[in-house]
Amino acid sequence: MLSILVNFGNEDPYSVVKTIVDEVRASAGGDFAESRYFKQLRIFVQLRSSLEHELEKVMKAISKYFKEENDFLYRKGEVKGKAEVIENLISKLGLSDIQAAEIANVSVEFVKEIRQKLQS
Repeated sequence: MLSILVNFGNEDPYSVVKTIVDEVRASAGGDFAESRYFKQLRIFVQLRSSLEHELEKVMKAISKYFKEENDFLYRKGEVKGKAEVIENLISKLGLSDIQAAEIANVSVEFVKEIRQKLQS
C-alpha cells in the first residue's frame, strides 16, 4: 500500500494504481481485511490528491466486489446529506418533526436531534 506514495516516473498512474489495488485484494485474506486495507489506501491516496481519480476508476472496475453502500464513509456522507435536507425542511419551510421525518424518510428522533442542534 505504501507504494501508492512513490514517484511512478513515466508509468501510467491508472495502471500502477490498478496493480496496487489488485495486490491488496490478492493479499487481503478476507472481506474484513480487504475493507480495512482499502480504507487505509484511501487515506494514502489523499496525500497524493492527483491519484484520487485513478483510484476511483479502479474501484469502479472492481465494484462487483466492493460495495460503496457498505463503506462507512458512504454511510457518513448519506447521514450528512439527510441532515442538511432536514435543516432546510425545518428552517426554510417550517415543517414539524413528523412532516420532515416523513419527507426525508428518517426517524422523528433524528429530526429532533437536528432541530436541537439548530436551536443551540
